[in-house]
Amino acid sequence: MITKHIRWEKPTSGWMKLNTNGSSDDLVGVAGGGGLIRDEQGNWVAGYTRRVGKANSFTAEAWALRDGLVLCCQLNLSSIVVESDAKALIDALNNPVHDISVVSPLLDDCKQLAAQFSRIVFRHIYREANSCADHLANMGRLQSSEFVGYSSPPVDLLTLIEADCQGLYSVRHCLDSSFSC
Repeated sequence: MITKHIRWEKPTSGWMKLNTNGSSDDLVGVAGGGGLIRDEQGNWVAGYTRRVGKANSFTAEAWALRDGLVLCCQLNLSSIVVESDAKALIDALNNPVHDISVVSPLLDDCKQLAAQFSRIVFRHIYREANSCADHLANMGRLQSSEFVGYSSPPVDLLTLIEADCQGLYSVRHCLDSSFSC
């Protein structure tokens, strides 16, 4: 076993960061998504939650990304780092020939929205570095409204945002350094 120290990283100067996440509960049969935009100091810019309804986790992740890209467009942002712990989604966006036909209209929307930014980067991150978006996705799964936008962070998210701003690490245990974890 090896231990990796994981943390959310602030975007570089001139960039904003969009973190997104989806949440699906197979037992209850509901899914949700959420995300947030932060500036180069880690300050909250905007956030959102969505109740997706009955869907798998990939679809919830794609909805969360689409909502985040729409919000970035509405805010006229030009340079965006998009982070998600949904590796399949990030791989699909970074590989132009990658096709996932189940949600291809949703993925096509994401690709068209991404083309509107002068600079955009899609990155996979570990879930430990995506705790704020994870919290919002779980809120979305449980809410009664279809979509909620936030101009300021929900109170129960403030501790997580502060931990990210301070650069606090989480621990991730992996089997071996030669294996991806």
